[in-house]
Amino acid sequence: MLNSKKNYFELFDLPVDFALDTRVLAERYRALVRVVRADFLSDEEDETARSLAWIDRAYQTLTEPLARAEYLFRLYGAEETGAATSEEAPGALLVEEMERQEALVAATNRSDLESALSEVLTRLAERGAALDKELHQLFADPSPPNLSAAREVVRQLQALARCQRETEERQAERLKRRPD
Repeated sequence: MLNSKKNYFELFDLPVDFALDTRVLAERYRALVRVVRADFLSDEEDETARSLAWIDRAYQTLTEPLARAEYLFRLYGAEETGAATSEEAPGALLVEEMERQEALVAATNRSDLESALSEVLTRLAERGAALDKELHQLFADPSPPNLSAAREVVRQLQALARCQRETEERQAERLKRRPD
């Protein structure tokens, strides 16, 4: 039987850190699933299903960077009471988000819509990579000031993800409307 008191990192025998090797995580996930399926008898199907669901939830959390960051906040005791809305976000973050929205609107109004949207996605990816690097550095030393700074970086990444989804939706709409 699995020890459900372990945190997700312990479950996969990984260090508690934002930086992780996703290939190692995937290998350990597959190995653990095989063991759980082989260890339980058919009359313990409920326990097997619960264990597999827990393993899957842990894997999904650690695979997705923003979910992994939120999980680390909980482990470090730096939880927040509810997610921040854009009205609660610092002024610079709000300005940056408004500028991204303006760039998206401007791209939508260009005659070369596809390349304009691709440019927006490229800029979002570049900004996301820079923020991801910053998040790795902050979680490498999870002191209270760094966790607070990491929370702000996560908010920025969440805003980027929203803008990326919206841009991709506009690209998909454009492809649907394109004559064959």
